Amino acid sequence: MLPKYASYASTVAAISVAVAGPASAANFVPFVLQAVGGGSNSEGLGINDSDQIVGSSDTATGALEAVLYDGSTSSLTLTLAGTALQDLGGGDVSEALGINASGQIVGYSGREAVLWSASSLTGTTLQNVGGFISRALGINASGQIVGFSNTATGGTVAVLWSSNGTGMRLQDVGGGDDSRALGINEKGQIVGLSGQEAVLWSASTLTGMALQNVSGAGFSQANAINDSGQIVGASLTANGGQEAVLWSSSTDMPTNLAAFLGSDWSNTEATAINDSGDIVGFGSFKGSEATGFLLIPTLGAPAPVPEPSTRVLALLGFGALGLVGYRQTRRMNQAA
Repeated sequence: MLPKYASYASTVAAISVAVAGPASAANFVPFVLQAVGGGSNSEGLGINDSDQIVGSSDTATGALEAVLYDGSTSSLTLTLAGTALQDLGGGDVSEALGINASGQIVGYSGREAVLWSASSLTGTTLQNVGGFISRALGINASGQIVGFSNTATGGTVAVLWSSNGTGMRLQDVGGGDDSRALGINEKGQIVGLSGQEAVLWSASTLTGMALQNVSGAGFSQANAINDSGQIVGASLTANGGQEAVLWSSSTDMPTNLAAFLGSDWSNTEATAINDSGDIVGFGSFKGSEATGFLLIPTLGAPAPVPEPSTRVLALLGFGALGLVGYRQTRRMNQAA
């Protein structure tokens, strides 16, 4: 399984990133997200355009709480204090995983998928479609929410919820007993996996289609989609590794991003893409355990000669940047 979540260790230093192509650079000033409730660990897992940040924090008692941070406030100490969101699941595990421009926050609390409000910090549980455990992973500006529910038999079903909490099961495309919706754009295009296949669903019809694998790989997963219909994820390779992939929703043709990252990278996965086509992900860089990367499309930059399956980027070069990070795998049953 190619897991969904990645979190990056805090670095208390300014990071200067140079973009390949014309001379340009951006400086990054890091802020530490403080733990709440006397804990020592925190994670930032989602952010909107107003710099409202959501994530999780452990507490002194060992519980895991969903947390909201306000990144728009200035801090001379380069730290941001968080506020815990309402615990609705009755357990000791809650995480906030996504937030839209309106301050609607999604995640889970205990066994329940949850929709919180950033203004009130309170939440409501979403309908459990699978009948056992639910997780909400993404939300768009219209309040459409995607995720999955675990069934009593141990399988998972991909779910689309409306903002009123009503859930609908998405079509099982790949067969088997494992479907998960991982991302949604403003057009209601949903991506994820079903069985062994990366899948693109429609929120209006609840139906989906499998995206093409790279080089006949046996497993692929789509993690995110932007408003232009560009999809990113990963596919397993014949030698047991995995490679970051870019698909087009209009053609479902895959592009292997490994050619643009270069030979120093292996076991890569693309986790997110914005509307400018910038792609982030992680992989092993020169043998490291996990290193984050940023791919920025640059017109005129040299690019490898594409294979037939890479015609989506035939006119587009990518510059690669490495941002050191630590990848922490999260599985649904760990939070059950």
